[in-house]
Amino acid sequence: MPAVDKLLLEEALQDSPQTRSLLSVFEEDAGTLTDYTNQLLQAMQRVYGAQNEMCLATQQLSKQLLAYEKQNFALGKGDEEVISTLHYFSKVVDELNVLHTELARQLADTMVLPVIQFREKDLTEVSTLKDLFGLASNEHDLSMAKYSRLPKKKENGKMKTEVGKEVAAARRKQHLSSLQYYCALNALQYRKRMAMMEPMIGFAHGQINFFKKGAEIFSRSMDGFLSSVADMVQR
Repeated sequence: MPAVDKLLLEEALQDSPQTRSLLSVFEEDAGTLTDYTNQLLQAMQRVYGAQNEMCLATQQLSKQLLAYEKQNFALGKGDEEVISTLHYFSKVVDELNVLHTELARQLADTMVLPVIQFREKDLTEVSTLKDLFGLASNEHDLSMAKYSRLPKKKENGKMKTEVGKEVAAARRKQHLSSLQYYCALNALQYRKRMAMMEPMIGFAHGQINFFKKGAEIFSRSMDGFLSSVADMVQR
């Protein structure tokens, strides 16, 4: 993959207008990524929900097929062939339900979960560090303003020293928070690439396995059966 833009850590202490301008670009990108990730997660959860619903629907269908023989139809004479056929279809639907259930599990583990983890870990980390950086910057600005308002008289030397220590501590705190924040923003530019592709790899593998196993099961047992059922229907 090509290299990405990054915030230079050595410029964190300088806190120049150019660095702040570049930082705002990274922050805007992180905000856009957060919004997109939330929408992506909703779409993937909808796919998973639909697949989970398919599991429940095939399970219900299988039970309903078996229930045919228990209906006590007033004109049910000669339904033995229909009953046996529906029993076989119920068995087929049960096998299909197993595949749908496995696919739902794979989608949950390999598609939905990675996006949730990316949102909760990486994006939350960046958001938290942004807040801490903002607090540290505000503390630094307040201490600088306090220092600048000190009288110039010599008898205020002790107060000036104390406020100077306060400014130095605030500057160290701001520098540390900016280093952590810049590192997280830089790392996010790489992690977002994996975070976007990993779930779709899981989705694709899950679907491929579903179709492969389905083809293996139904090509073995269904061709002859469906032909005989078609003949019965025609008769």
